[in-house]
Amino acid sequence: MAYIRHIPPSRACGRLAHIYKEIRTEVPRVPNLMQVFSLRPDTMQSIYRTWLASMWSGTVPRRIKELLAVVVSKVTNCDYCADAHMVFLQAAGMDRTEAYEVERRLADAAGLDQCERVTVAFAARLTRDPRAVGRQHVLDLAEVWPDAGELVEVVSVMAAFNSITRIANALGVPREIPAALRRFEAGRRGAINLLSRLTAISIDLGARPIPGRSPEDVAHGLDRLFRSQLGFSSLPPGYRVLEACPEIFDGHLRTIEKAVCVLPRDRFMRVGLVVGRLTGSAYFADHCRNWLAERGVDAADVVAASEGAASTLPDGEAACLRFARDLTLHSHTIGEHRVEELRARGLSDGAILDLAYAAGVLNGMVRLIVALSPLEEPASV
Repeated sequence: MAYIRHIPPSRACGRLAHIYKEIRTEVPRVPNLMQVFSLRPDTMQSIYRTWLASMWSGTVPRRIKELLAVVVSKVTNCDYCADAHMVFLQAAGMDRTEAYEVERRLADAAGLDQCERVTVAFAARLTRDPRAVGRQHVLDLAEVWPDAGELVEVVSVMAAFNSITRIANALGVPREIPAALRRFEAGRRGAINLLSRLTAISIDLGARPIPGRSPEDVAHGLDRLFRSQLGFSSLPPGYRVLEACPEIFDGHLRTIEKAVCVLPRDRFMRVGLVVGRLTGSAYFADHCRNWLAERGVDAADVVAASEGAASTLPDGEAACLRFARDLTLHSHTIGEHRVEELRARGLSDGAILDLAYAAGVLNGMVRLIVALSPLEEPASV
């Protein structure tokens, strides 16, 4: 069981039942990861549709996208996502021996070609510490992905899984493979191999158009969200590059819009400040600090609370910030007792889900900024 309660498909009704039905049009069973969002059906639908946009649209081979999903999952120590996307990776055509070598050695796996090696190395670096990604790393990635739309596709997958793996870890989403089979690696591999064959037969992994808003509407929505609703003085650096892939641009914007509205605004800004500082995102750290300062909140007090030091914040808010900090730095170490701590401070399971979701989305956003903002800069003469 996950750390928070959920509503299984057999007990769902109304809008939740409708969304479960939508998910089952693509996959035969509603994944545990989707079920953990059942207390927030709209959030579940947003995540599901963003997953479709990232993984099913565009021209980048599905094998590459699943390769990146596995790499990010291994770096964040998300066993749930590593299992699931090892299944998809093999179903998408990668030989099982090569797939397990990638899982073990990442960019050092012998079976990777040059493009895959550069892309995997970039994904691992971006996931471990976005502060370690420099302009030249981005330019090296752009060299092996010269098409702007395809570059956006691979970066969006990296960002999306930096969000979802941290959320899955923080909420304790149970793995799909039964514990008895996972007791030994041979049993886990056997289950993955079988599931990959069934997936290849039962699910169409081919690219398809994903309906969404027009690029003009999405650009307008981006401006409205950040300038009007959040009151930021500028748009996130690099986000205009997403216009090269409208379906993905729309999916990411919907995800961000949802993350902004699920938390009280002051909590969102405190979490944004913490995530921004930890990941080296001056954009979020500065804008959230300014928003808080205008309301008399000391950023140093917020940071102290996130680190477990004395602060003037209520215990519940300090616990939220510690949770967001750990989700950012080492989500795989978060145990059920951390969720119990949030409950003891008055948060409902729905509020805990909202907190994990917003913090996870912010982790993906900062990585989009890091990976795309150098592409907006004029080339040196």
